[in-house]
Formats: sequence, C-alpha cells, structure tokens
Amino acid sequence: MMRGLGLMSLALIAIPAAAHSQPAPRVETGYEVGALGLAAIDRGDWTAAERQLGAMRGVSADDPARLINLGRVYAATGRPELAAESWRQALRSRHHYEVTLGDGTVTTTDKVARAALAQVSFVSR
Repeated sequence: MMRGLGLMSLALIAIPAAAHSQPAPRVETGYEVGALGLAAIDRGDWTAAERQLGAMRGVSADDPARLINLGRVYAATGRPELAAESWRQALRSRHHYEVTLGDGTVTTTDKVARAALAQVSFVSR
C-alpha cells in the first residue's frame, strides 16, 4: 500500500516551483483529510496539527504516519524527548508501508522514522 505523507522538512529535498505558480497542496492520500495534520504542518500551525493528530480520525494510534508527523510537531515545538518517543513508536509499529514524501520521494515509514531519530540524535549531541 502506498500512502501520501508529508514528513520532516529536514529530510526533504525541495523541488523548486516556478516563480509564478503556487506549489500544489499536499494531501493525506488514503486518510481522512486532516487526519495527518499536513495542511496545519505546512503552514506551521503546530497547535492545530497536534489537535488533528490527537483526534485520530480514521487512523489508529500506532499508525506510523501519524506517529512520525506527531514527532515532527513535538520537535518543532521544543519537545525533543516526546518527538524521539513518537518516532520510536513508529518504528515499533506492525504496519510499515510505502509513503510518498512531499518532494515525491517514495520510501517506507520505518526508514523515515529511523532518519528522524538520527536527526534528533545528531542535533542533541
């Protein structure tokens, strides 16, 4: 199963858009709109993103995409310990699958969680 997912801006390579065009908004493919907090994350509305991720509308508590994005919210709001724990929970999930990142890269949720943990470990050194 492949799902669309916006994750960790540090892990993404941005694809430049033409100066006159707006980038297409990212959507939660395979999820209820807002379930992964993508629009809120994209606009930096961490409170709304956390609320959406906490509501778990149509998404399980151990869904790695939810946990990865929740970790991203925690990291952006100065809670690196909670971020790391969310990413560790994502790694422990029984449900790993392919995702498409915001830059179009196809990868798997376990690889994204590992990369996120490596970045938080690197930053905390």
